[in-house]
Amino acid sequence: MGKKKGLGELELDILKHIWERQPCSVQDIALVVGKERNCARTTVLTVMERLRAKGYLRRRKQEGVFQYSTTDDRQKVLSALTEKFIDRVLDGSPLPFVACLIKRKNITSEQAAELRDLLGQIEDKDGEDGQ
Repeated sequence: MGKKKGLGELELDILKHIWERQPCSVQDIALVVGKERNCARTTVLTVMERLRAKGYLRRRKQEGVFQYSTTDDRQKVLSALTEKFIDRVLDGSPLPFVACLIKRKNITSEQAAELRDLLGQIEDKDGEDGQ
């Protein structure tokens, strides 16, 4: 994904909608985000163009209308944003982040199992490093 600039709240919200609908036009996103956030179409256009300038979106003209799609998949972008958050806000330590996850009440049993698997991968990696 490279070193892309961070995302604001509205930018991330719009990006999430684009992941679900891509390729899509500014009008497609403005209809959804306008209802949710009371944003004008021009605001959505400005944010989508900002996302394009930051490298998160690309556009192609189809039948006279620009269609936007993401440059990276959702998991890759969210992983990079999480790493940046851990580095900048938590001084590189994932422990407060993991502690917060553990305290959350809305984690499903499937998500908890996935977390255990991920922690197991960390332990396996540590075992390999110590050999």
